Amino acid sequence: MERLNISFLAMVFILLFAVIGFILVVFDLHRFAFVFELMLMLVFIFILAFAMFALYHSRKWGWTVLAAALILLLANLFFIFLLTGMFETPHLTTLFFSVAGIIVALLNLGPYRNYRISGEEHEKTNDYYPYIDKMEPVQKAEEAISKTFTPGKYIASKKAAKYHTAKCDWAKRISRENRLWFNSEEEAKSKGFVADECIAA
Repeated sequence: MERLNISFLAMVFILLFAVIGFILVVFDLHRFAFVFELMLMLVFIFILAFAMFALYHSRKWGWTVLAAALILLLANLFFIFLLTGMFETPHLTTLFFSVAGIIVALLNLGPYRNYRISGEEHEKTNDYYPYIDKMEPVQKAEEAISKTFTPGKYIASKKAAKYHTAKCDWAKRISRENRLWFNSEEEAKSKGFVADECIAA
């Protein structure tokens, strides 16, 4: 993140001087060359501003756009030199800062750790607790009740519709994990169970 901030601020400084130098070069031209280069200068300024906007919002492709625009600016500067035969201080200023901008852009296009953290990764880093995986799973309420409940007078199976007394033969066949205990027949009936024949006997 620090590298991005330094590079971004350096590029702002570089582009300021490169654009000022290019403006002075354009305003030294005459007639048709001035009109053509003025329109071209406005296009360059728009492209450079767009690339800086992209960089401000952490889009790495902004460096590619900047490098390409500055290379085109140098090519245009060379064309102006061929057209006019002049190479003065504004030309030198534009040349120097354009080359510096290309170098900064190319350095930021090299491989290094991605400086932007995506929303999903950011949420993971904020909400991750290292010991959460070591916690025991929460038991279901029904399992907790069946394990801690003191056996009552009547028993039923989770998989059957009848309830029995603890002495019934059927009651002894109910597996431990399927046992449901009741203190009264009314409680068993309220849960939807009916009395087995062993209770009536």
